[in-house]
Amino acid sequence: MGKNLYKISRKRFIKRKNIDKLNKNNKNNKNILIQDSSNTNSNTNNTSSKSKGGDMPENFLMLNANLDKFSRISTLDSIKSLSSNIIPKSKTLTKNIQNKNFQNIMRNRNKTKPTINGETLNKMGLKKIGGKKMNNINNIYYNKDFNSNNEFEINFKCQKIIQGHIDKIVCATELGNRHLATGSYDKTIKIWNLNPCLNNYKTIKEEGNVLCILEFENNKLLSGTSKNNINLWNLLTLRLIFSFKGHNSWANDLSKINNKYFASCSNDHSIRIWDYNKKICTNVLKGHTDCVLSLITLSGGELCSGGSDLSIKIWDYTSGKCCTTLLGHKKWIKCLCELTPNYIISGSDDRSIKLWSNNKCKYTFLGHERSVRTICRVDNNFFVSGSFDKTIRIWDYHNLCCVQIIYAHSDLILITLMISSGQLISCSNDHKIKIWKKFKI
Repeated sequence: MGKNLYKISRKRFIKRKNIDKLNKNNKNNKNILIQDSSNTNSNTNNTSSKSKGGDMPENFLMLNANLDKFSRISTLDSIKSLSSNIIPKSKTLTKNIQNKNFQNIMRNRNKTKPTINGETLNKMGLKKIGGKKMNNINNIYYNKDFNSNNEFEINFKCQKIIQGHIDKIVCATELGNRHLATGSYDKTIKIWNLNPCLNNYKTIKEEGNVLCILEFENNKLLSGTSKNNINLWNLLTLRLIFSFKGHNSWANDLSKINNKYFASCSNDHSIRIWDYNKKICTNVLKGHTDCVLSLITLSGGELCSGGSDLSIKIWDYTSGKCCTTLLGHKKWIKCLCELTPNYIISGSDDRSIKLWSNNKCKYTFLGHERSVRTICRVDNNFFVSGSFDKTIRIWDYHNLCCVQIIYAHSDLILITLMISSGQLISCSNDHKIKIWKKFKI
């Protein structure tokens, strides 16, 4: 019994000693003095009062303090500051939440990018527009929001990436036996095997930048260069057969007229007609007042050309006369394509694509943010355009709308080409060739 009393008294002595020590340290800071709960009268417990401002009772804090763990004791001043600053009133809390939500909304709004018809594309994830998914992760956007009324739609996904050129790729043409030829500013022509199991290629070295290429017959390739010449190559031996000379500046484009003739256009403002078999120039078409940048042969046998004089001209190549001049673009005309015997489309540096019929502009497609560099026909319903804005757009020319936007390359898109397998080839300033597979949804 004596031992137990001794233990109890010793505990109270140590406890009292620690409390006195703590009070002594707190005098200078004007903090409250802590009382021993074992010596506190019952009257003290009943005299608790709430201070103004919603502070907690002083005696309640003291009586419930854990005196054995001094690091967890809070002073009255610190409690007042906590009660007045950290715990907000309900109205203040609601207001703060509203402000925070508003800031988040404004922050997210700055991250979105406005596009067609006032819709927004958020590249951080998936969204739905017009009931169609937008696959932003793969940088492929497609939706039915663009008012297409077709029974089906087509879309393209990247199937393969080919690399080998060390400078921008500006021209491409399909060869026989699943091969592809590409020309580049690295002064080479590369012949690619499109077999999915193979990635090999052959290289033809040119003297200048390769600006255009055309397969005239099997295993024979024509190339126009910055050296003003048009060279004929044997694709089996990779040797030069002949060089057509006559242009005084860059040969920008080539077009096959028939099995006997082909045409070329140049920065020297002219179009030349060449006899492939005789290897001579048979006619020179003059009418453009500036560089002739694009050239195609129409299904009726006429030639169609576009240039930096902002005009599109249709020619009778046999007589050398200009039949029609189409005006409407505000900047250089970079590309041409025939959709049907009655419809021609043109792409320009003015960011627009124009649809021409019966010598008149029937519609202007808008959407690209920079120059339209290349156009090609997909089928009877769609055509493809490539732009300096690094996107490929798929257009429905019956319903006059865009049905897909592909963020295809990391740099300027310089050529698009549909090949017989139904695949789309795109070439870019990023030195890459991409093969896109078409599918219906």
